[in-house]
Amino acid sequence: MFRDYLFQVSRFSRPSRLFLMAEAFYGVGQSAVWVLRGLYLKKAGFSESEIGQTLSVSAAGMALVVLLLPPLMDRRRLRPFQLAAVAALAGGLAGVAWVRERPLVLAMCFLSGLGSALLEVSSAPFFMRHSEGEERPYLFGVSTALSPAAGLLATLGMKAGALAWGEILGAYRDMLWVAAGITLVAWLPLMAVRETPPEPAPRKEAPFDWSTAARFCVPELLFGLGAGLTIPFINLYFNVRFGVPAGTIGLYYSFAQALMMGAFLMAPLLARRLGAVRTIVCFQLASIPFFLALAFTTSLPFAVATFLLRHACMNMVHPVSTNFMMEVMNPGQRARMSGLRQTANKLAWVVATWAGGRMIEHAPFMLDGFTTVMLVTIVFYVAGSALYWRFLRGEAEGRVIPPGAEPTSGA
Repeated sequence: MFRDYLFQVSRFSRPSRLFLMAEAFYGVGQSAVWVLRGLYLKKAGFSESEIGQTLSVSAAGMALVVLLLPPLMDRRRLRPFQLAAVAALAGGLAGVAWVRERPLVLAMCFLSGLGSALLEVSSAPFFMRHSEGEERPYLFGVSTALSPAAGLLATLGMKAGALAWGEILGAYRDMLWVAAGITLVAWLPLMAVRETPPEPAPRKEAPFDWSTAARFCVPELLFGLGAGLTIPFINLYFNVRFGVPAGTIGLYYSFAQALMMGAFLMAPLLARRLGAVRTIVCFQLASIPFFLALAFTTSLPFAVATFLLRHACMNMVHPVSTNFMMEVMNPGQRARMSGLRQTANKLAWVVATWAGGRMIEHAPFMLDGFTTVMLVTIVFYVAGSALYWRFLRGEAEGRVIPPGAEPTSGA
């Protein structure tokens, strides 16, 4: 099993390897956005509602990219978009650490959202252009595992920084500057990429497959609503409910990233045995009991354990679902499909992060506001999983070939 994995990894093309290297550095910046930025803003005096607004603005930047740029990405080389992504994310992180006025902080969060979306939307079509069918599930698995690997290093670095400099505003600011600098290093491997041009567009393009796109996007919308209500506030959950300092929260995230690395690498192997759709739905639903426990527990060790297991179950299927979606779509429509999926997710986050911050601050239920948003999140996750199974089970059993094979039709 692992010998086969190593064999497939050895087949990765040089552009794919360079892009994976860039993703590793870029992942440090993404981890700083998720783990550090909210804690920095909280220390700077922002309320939960105001932090929710920064997250909504960031999601709005992502939505703008995925609404406008995917048709261009289907017809052009992708490296310029990826270089812009690195610059935008690094600039957004450094800007948050530099500016003081709230409108400027919102602008920097918007900029980092642009950077996040540019890389996310371009990565899947890039891999499809520089790989062949049999290695693709493994390429997506390694790519997705790199993000938690970078996050593990980043959160360990944040813990070390907190121990050395203390849990103070200036220390958080310095760590944001360091994360921005590491993110910029991703430019070096990207500049070395010699990219395969996109396939020439036919004289008469096939109409976009809106039916298949909707089957992916409607469940993604529900997942985005659920995730946006809760996930950006998990660091505040540990800080507010249990009084855990930022450095220790970073350590929790490092454990989660380490667990998720193994899960991402195992996901393509599970999909070969169970099928893509069955693997995705089973593990999404398996995360629900852990989320329910997280909502109600007052025990810190139990909260940490359920956080780790929920994080692994819900996220491990990402490389499987991305590869499955790319295999279904016509090669000339993959960036648009990736963009539409991101649009559904990010537009949901725009609404949900704003609503989540207000619910946590103003509408506590049972233990506190975190319980409220987690219960609503569970409803969205269950509904999204049910629709994913209903919409896409036939795709997996019918005309969609298992991961690794080439599709015979683009519809």
